[in-house]
Amino acid sequence: MANKNSSSFPDPLLPKEKKEMKEYGLKYAKAIQSQWGNGSDYNSLFRKRRKVFDRNRDYANGTQDTTVYKQILTSLDPNNGDGSLINLDFTPVPILSKFARIVVNKILSRDPYPNLEAVDPLSSSEKNKQKRRVNLQVQAKEHLRKLKEQHGMVLDMDPDEMPESLEEAEILFDTNIKTDAEIAAQIGTNMTLEWCNFNDSTYRRCVNDMVALGMAVTRRTNDPTYGISVEYVDPCNFVHSYTEDPSFDDLIYAGHVKRISISELKRLAGDELTEDDYKKIQKLATRHNTSGGPYDSTYDKITEKYNMGYDEYMVEILDFEFISTDTNYFEEKENRFGNTNFYDKGSSYKEKANSVFSRTPHKLEVMNVYSGTYIMGSDYMFGYGLKSNMPRNMHDISKTNMSFSVVATNIREMIPKSMIDGCVGFADMLQLTHLKIQQSIAKAKPDGLIIDIEGLENVQLGKGGELQPLDLHDIYEQTGVFYYRSKNPEGGFQNPPVREIGNSIRNINELIGLYNHYLRMIRDSTGVNEVMDASSPKSEALVGVREQALAAANNAIYDITNASSVLYKKVCSDIVKCLQILPEGSVVSRLYENAIGKKNVEVLNSFNRLPMYNFGVTVQKEMEDAEKAYLEQNIQISLSQKELDIEDAMAIRSMKDINQAERLLLLRRKKRIAMNQQITQQNIQAQSQAQIQASQAQSQMKAQEMQLESQLSAQELQLKTQLEIQLESVKHEFRKEIETIKAQATLGFKEDDKNFREKLEVLKEEGKDRRIGMQADNQEKMIEKRNEPEIQEDSIDNFNEFD
Repeated sequence: MANKNSSSFPDPLLPKEKKEMKEYGLKYAKAIQSQWGNGSDYNSLFRKRRKVFDRNRDYANGTQDTTVYKQILTSLDPNNGDGSLINLDFTPVPILSKFARIVVNKILSRDPYPNLEAVDPLSSSEKNKQKRRVNLQVQAKEHLRKLKEQHGMVLDMDPDEMPESLEEAEILFDTNIKTDAEIAAQIGTNMTLEWCNFNDSTYRRCVNDMVALGMAVTRRTNDPTYGISVEYVDPCNFVHSYTEDPSFDDLIYAGHVKRISISELKRLAGDELTEDDYKKIQKLATRHNTSGGPYDSTYDKITEKYNMGYDEYMVEILDFEFISTDTNYFEEKENRFGNTNFYDKGSSYKEKANSVFSRTPHKLEVMNVYSGTYIMGSDYMFGYGLKSNMPRNMHDISKTNMSFSVVATNIREMIPKSMIDGCVGFADMLQLTHLKIQQSIAKAKPDGLIIDIEGLENVQLGKGGELQPLDLHDIYEQTGVFYYRSKNPEGGFQNPPVREIGNSIRNINELIGLYNHYLRMIRDSTGVNEVMDASSPKSEALVGVREQALAAANNAIYDITNASSVLYKKVCSDIVKCLQILPEGSVVSRLYENAIGKKNVEVLNSFNRLPMYNFGVTVQKEMEDAEKAYLEQNIQISLSQKELDIEDAMAIRSMKDINQAERLLLLRRKKRIAMNQQITQQNIQAQSQAQIQASQAQSQMKAQEMQLESQLSAQELQLKTQLEIQLESVKHEFRKEIETIKAQATLGFKEDDKNFREKLEVLKEEGKDRRIGMQADNQEKMIEKRNEPEIQEDSIDNFNEFD
């Protein structure tokens, strides 16, 4: 892989001061170029891998080179081609691009998002305390509700919003319980990804690269103006140290080759390069501006400076980084007061001889990242030195990582193997079969006739009387009529002189079968079956069979899915570590303070104060369509059976993880079923109580009726007795008066008949008036009795009879 200008890497054991020198970095950059070569060297690793990547991208886009197909199909000279079949449509059949889009869209359909959890002991203990606190609150929920309702006590968590059970609290822990540091890191990471438009742009391009090239690369930059940024890197321009690890965790160096103009080089290099340096660099440029000479200069009135003619020339630069382990020495020294102090002695240390006080050296090996920009093919480099703000693990500050995040599905001899790469041969054969089908269709003849010339009389055979074989061929090609002479050995005619020719497309069925064969081979290689791409759904196919086929397709593309998750996790972990080392008071720090809050930034900054947080990142993905459909089916069944409320269904649908959603569904169903049973029991008790109360009311009404009837009977008997007494008294008065009259008449006190009759009439009238008065009094009493209980009408009838 090395070229004739190969150079070895510099000594990695040199002191830190030596490594920071530009000569060390220049030697390292030349060694990288020597190992990879350049784009103009056909035997270099850089050109070899780029050629494979470019070919795979062409096939993934359906724009591969068709020259090889034209050479194979030319009949006379297969190697050079004479253009005899150039009239065919050589446009590639975009089969591989279809399968590539299916896999990419399958992965991107489940939008990923980072879930950050602090894994350091302090954060874990803090979260455990919070979990125990919530558990205690759930157990004392009823008492807390009484305190709130009766005494108006203000609680940090509303009892009505607490989980109903410990099982529901566990689901709450998995989704909502986070410490202040986790919340700050989560917000900061999501905000950074949103600023970079990572999910919609960079991540999509990376997934496309993993499908087409088998490799994806991103680079994190700490821009002093725009903050932390994640940029896309084309794998074709990426160079790195030798590795067989698809996760690229063992990289020693990495770099990104770019082509820029000399004017852009001036902006990047600043004052590190002189004008004479740029003139020398111009000679290395491969693309130049034809409008003027390389050393012509023009004055720009807008920028108020002279622009050189070579500003538009393009040069190749290499942005490279490498990791080196540096040793820092610390001296433990005892002073005259008996106290022990530690002193930083740098990367070189020499113990002092004959020291009065006790001195003990200690060394700390720290991984550092050095970076710079090398102008390829030259002796110029700029921006070299020890990188600042290197992300480190909070609990192992001796380690760090480069700004590149790289992942591959698999890699062999520095060249990844992609899904598209494994189908190139089948795609070529499918394209050739497609061209053969076109060729067969182009050569198809219309239905014609076979005419025996000797079987016909007086037939003119042209001006000369004869037809040449080529003439017969032209007639057949243009009209479908074939002329021939046919006689048997005896001189007679074997066939009728005129017969029909049924001309079908030759070998069309065999070619179509061959086309379908190579299409099946592509499906078998990619794992994208008919169920996954929904190209030929069958209504009679069982659900289990379709789920099996879908699971097989998911297993086939799992390496791509897993690689995309690993890349996403690497990017988020790198962002979190960079957030923790933001310089206080810097423009970037103030930018994040305005975005996520000053308190959150203070929580994340952990180098200047304790505690320090160590975050573990897990990539969560939304549910697949099949999982959503399965979950929604269960929700609808539970709703139809009244085992869930609308609020429960909304809470379950809001969950992003299928496992947590199913756990919450089971929990809410149990809770709802228990509630329904409790409501049913309460209804039964209420009905029984209502029946008891109704029977009691009925018995009370009967008792009241009987008491009222007895009262009415007593009142009726009393009234009847009073009426009889009054009636006897009136009769007695009448008899007394009659006896008095008889006595007077007997004693001789006779009066005139007239006077006697008048007196008798007067007595009758007076008796009548008394009776009427008594009757009126009795009626008034009876009316009063009727207003209270009803009085039977028998006693009134008896009174009327007496009257």
